[in-house]
Amino acid sequence: MSHQSHLSSEPRQVPKVSGAGSFEVPGAVLSYLQEGQGQAVLVVGSSVYYPRTFSTGLRSACRLIYMDLRHFARKTGAGRMDAMSLRTYCEDIEAMRSALDLERVVLVGHSHHGNVALEYAKRYPHRVSRLVLIGTPPCNVSRTLEAGQRYWDVNASGARKAALARSRGLLDEAALAELPPGEAFVTRYLADGPCYWYDMHYDAEPLWQGVPIDTNAFTAFRNFFVDYQFAWSSEELPAPVLVVMGRHDYVVPPSLWESRLSDLPPVTYRLLDHSGHTPQLEETEAFDRLLLEWLRLDQP
Repeated sequence: MSHQSHLSSEPRQVPKVSGAGSFEVPGAVLSYLQEGQGQAVLVVGSSVYYPRTFSTGLRSACRLIYMDLRHFARKTGAGRMDAMSLRTYCEDIEAMRSALDLERVVLVGHSHHGNVALEYAKRYPHRVSRLVLIGTPPCNVSRTLEAGQRYWDVNASGARKAALARSRGLLDEAALAELPPGEAFVTRYLADGPCYWYDMHYDAEPLWQGVPIDTNAFTAFRNFFVDYQFAWSSEELPAPVLVVMGRHDYVVPPSLWESRLSDLPPVTYRLLDHSGHTPQLEETEAFDRLLLEWLRLDQP
């Protein structure tokens, strides 16, 4: 896949109003949702999934804007997956920022969406006042998978390992093959719940209800990070960076960040003890307090 080629992200129709809206890019319709008031906080990834993971309390302190990226957006049938790149995704974010008349934003990305947020912040540093990375891998896919397996082997309890074996054992491969690809993806994700959640029995299915999943775009998205180099300099990204990880994240283990902190520009790093991959949902009060206190730092 060439990372030089890219699709245009220029919006064709953008309602400049609060609440919900969408605009079309080649191959997809990107939706957004705005909630709350105050400082603009742009959460990239899904306008359906992520509002379910951030607390209502934040909406009284921040103007939260959630936007789709192409793999979690309604597909239109146009556009080529082999022409899509991280640059494409960054241009989508810039198109959304411009359409909503956001001068500068606090940019938030969870998991690999944090990698997209970082790349946008490097390309458009004057548009990002602060960057928040939650459960984001600071390396490529293979290193993440290897570190996750090691962390699981050493740190997962016997009960957690047994829970994962049971849930995976219940998967019916023949039945999965008959499902639409998006449903099969979610079914496998749910079966791996003990790897993702502090509560190994947590039912994440409601989070996925109504989320459009373009599995071809998702595969292309994952391929962005096969040879990905996670790095930045203070000159190209002057905005403060907050990194939040969960101690029980066996997919993107905190050990990855702890091994990288010495060779990256200074960040505010916080590890939440009773969280897995989604600390903003699993430790709502602790996460909200941490985020709001950090946003107030150096403010007049």
